[in-house]
Amino acid sequence: MKKTIMLFLKVIILGALGYYIFHDIDLALLLPALREYSWVWLTVAMLSVVVSDLILALRWRSLSQYSCSLIASFESIVFSVFVNSILPAKLGEVAKLFYLRKLYGVKLSHGFSLMLTERFFDVLVLGILVVISAQIYWENPTVQISGWIVISLIIALFFLIKSRFSYQLIHWFPTASLRRWLVRLHHHFQIVLAKESILVLTFWSVLLWISYLFTTILFFYAVMGLDLTFAQLFIASMVSFVAFSIPLLPAGSGTFQAGMIFILMQYGVSKEEALIGSIVLQIIMILPSTLISLALLQRKELSLKDLMKENNE
Repeated sequence: MKKTIMLFLKVIILGALGYYIFHDIDLALLLPALREYSWVWLTVAMLSVVVSDLILALRWRSLSQYSCSLIASFESIVFSVFVNSILPAKLGEVAKLFYLRKLYGVKLSHGFSLMLTERFFDVLVLGILVVISAQIYWENPTVQISGWIVISLIIALFFLIKSRFSYQLIHWFPTASLRRWLVRLHHHFQIVLAKESILVLTFWSVLLWISYLFTTILFFYAVMGLDLTFAQLFIASMVSFVAFSIPLLPAGSGTFQAGMIFILMQYGVSKEEALIGSIVLQIIMILPSTLISLALLQRKELSLKDLMKENNE
């Protein structure tokens, strides 16, 4: 019953998104808008996506205390993006862990702790950027205060995880196997979240989000040729990041287009230009990782089914 209700709600949401995206769209104007793009800058934007993936790999290698090589880290990153582009619910994050276990012997518990840590820092950095963009967009102190409260709660959760109290909580769980797994996970967290590691992780996370901003702002300004202020480009980038991360469909499809159309139309961009821009930007975000992943799978003679087979650690 619960699954039926969730499916029904998902269909309703996707239907509403589809209506919003394609209502009053003149399809004849899509290709002319595309012809105005700078293909030189489009190539540069795509290369900047590869640079972002490389930064992600460097961060993962650092998180793993260099137990994962740069090659292994990069392969798992691009494979994760590839799976996220074909499967919903961010299953690429899980696929990355199976990839590292299958090909490089990384234990799932260790990989899971690394994944949670990097997601925590991404949420924290994105939260700060969203608060800043919301303040610029609405110029409302209430919005800013609400945003900083949410960020403070995230930071408080971080310190809770690092505290001895979190270890004591593990013993409240009912099953011994679950407690053992949580103890291993807690141990990995304490190693990853050491003071020196946090500084390095913060550096890579900030650099990563700068690279994301560079890609989107470059796309809006140089590829699409939008005459927007830096503040408007920044806000449009934030909306694209949030919309892309909503896992209703693979690669944030639907929500990404709706978010881009909404924010760009606020700045005088036509709906057709915003739609074709959202499609091209989404392709830029996933195409490099997809091509690299397909080449890797062919060279290693693997399939998604092979990687997702369950084996005991």
